[in-house]
Amino acid sequence: MKTSRHSVLCEALLCVPLVLSACMPEDHPGESLRSTIGPQGGVLVGAAGTAFAGVRVEIPPGALGAPTEITLAKVDSATPLPATAVGCGPMFALAPSGLRLAQPASVTLPYDPVVVGDQFRFEDEVKVWVARTDASGWTQRLQTDSTASSVTIELDTLTTVGAGVNPPTDPVRFQLHPNPAVVRCLAQYPDDEDRAPRVDVTVVKGEQNDGLFLRGRYIKPGLGFDMFLVEKSQLLADGTVDPLFTNFGLAIYVSDLATSERGRLRASIRAVLLNVAFGFDPASPLAPTPLHELGFWFDDPEDVASCGFNVAKPTPFNPKHAAGPVAMISVPDATTDLGPLCIDPDPTTSNPVRCSTDED
Repeated sequence: MKTSRHSVLCEALLCVPLVLSACMPEDHPGESLRSTIGPQGGVLVGAAGTAFAGVRVEIPPGALGAPTEITLAKVDSATPLPATAVGCGPMFALAPSGLRLAQPASVTLPYDPVVVGDQFRFEDEVKVWVARTDASGWTQRLQTDSTASSVTIELDTLTTVGAGVNPPTDPVRFQLHPNPAVVRCLAQYPDDEDRAPRVDVTVVKGEQNDGLFLRGRYIKPGLGFDMFLVEKSQLLADGTVDPLFTNFGLAIYVSDLATSERGRLRASIRAVLLNVAFGFDPASPLAPTPLHELGFWFDDPEDVASCGFNVAKPTPFNPKHAAGPVAMISVPDATTDLGPLCIDPDPTTSNPVRCSTDED
């Protein structure tokens, strides 16, 4: 089994919207953290294995003018976040609510990375929602730092806080189609049409690069794959093999993939993908060549020997240049013949239609 070198998230959990309580929750032993902090500053840290695991509130010297009891409690109810936000971690109330600090505190909150991935976001896109002290709603605070499971902000007034993300408003979605010649070696349930291999791809356009989120299921456990951007697909728009296909053209190695014991594929990567992905070789006649198709290849040729693949003639689609055949790949648009990574065909071109490279 091939082990991915890229960030691969776990399988999905349900996401629960963040909520706000206008008042501090009723205090119970073990359900709050308390510390008297003075002008010298201090820290509240949640212990591992408790409801406050991952929480850290650091109040710097000079933030408080006198010793003050600072309380951190978990919030369980009432006012939801805005419709454009999804909570990805528990909500906590800091008290005395409304206390303004002379120097901002550093507040670190835990979040669930699975929820973040399910909303097609990365760790540096996690934000914190901060309750207005007059209970009139929320403000959004950008992070000052993050890890794979926590987000940090600066907070100048004690109030209710919790981690969340803004899901993308216009993601690009498409499916990869199995190579008909080897689908039985790919399928977890080869004789069940209702559980045929399925891979959904969501691409979110960014300012500097794009996010690609791949989710697959019903794929044979224990398989490793290598994912590439390629110039051409071997399949037609309806998923059947193109009888005129000769080769994949230019290809660029993007990521490793591996199926879980439950037959799932899951990966999240960042790269330049939509519209303008290309490759070229200045030392050869190869001009800049757009790459609008996405596919992945069997890493081990032996995995497809039983499907008729000649292991003595591997393909170059892995780091050792000794891979198996394509397992699943995207298909071109029936009208433009462009792959799904082109989302803006240039209407002024024809035979062939080209993709717009206008980034304005």
